Amino acid sequence: MAAARLLVGILALAAVALYVGPYRQGLEDEEALARVASVIAGRDVAVDCPGTLAALTEVSAHDGSVRFGPDGRPGDEAKLSSRTCARLESLLAGEIEGLECLAYDTRCGGELERAAVAVNVLSHEAWHLRGERSEAATQCYALQTNEDTALRLGASPEEARAIAAFVFREVQPALPPDYRTSACREGGPLDLRPERTAWP
Repeated sequence: MAAARLLVGILALAAVALYVGPYRQGLEDEEALARVASVIAGRDVAVDCPGTLAALTEVSAHDGSVRFGPDGRPGDEAKLSSRTCARLESLLAGEIEGLECLAYDTRCGGELERAAVAVNVLSHEAWHLRGERSEAATQCYALQTNEDTALRLGASPEEARAIAAFVFREVQPALPPDYRTSACREGGPLDLRPERTAWP
């Protein structure tokens, strides 16, 4: 009987350890993503990733969202989907290899392409946190900051440039019309760095 109780106790401790480890890592990842988003937002903001149970019941088709109040001001938190968080966490951990492939007009594999999209989602939602409501303007600003976002997530300069190039070349043209605008161009009204010749 004592042996059975001991075994149950060991199994309970193991179960707790299996839960606490990933939970702690998830909190650390959220804090890291919040630091990246805060740079763009220009203030301290939070990033929320669904927990294990929430991820199992997730039904939203959105990769990310920011709530705006009745006064038009953004909340202090971006909610990201479990799939977006998983890709960003993999980038933070340095687990995704071959990102340089995205710089070229070739199919690099779904994992790499989805990682690039996740970087864009984080940039995009961070601009909403800064206060921009227009989806087209927000996405234009995200295009121009994706390289910096990727660098802050741990990508090398070559990988970061490849991610930004892929999003601009492959993702942006396929977005719905309300995420695109003719003002988003080199020297245009939404150009964040008109003194630079590189675009985006």
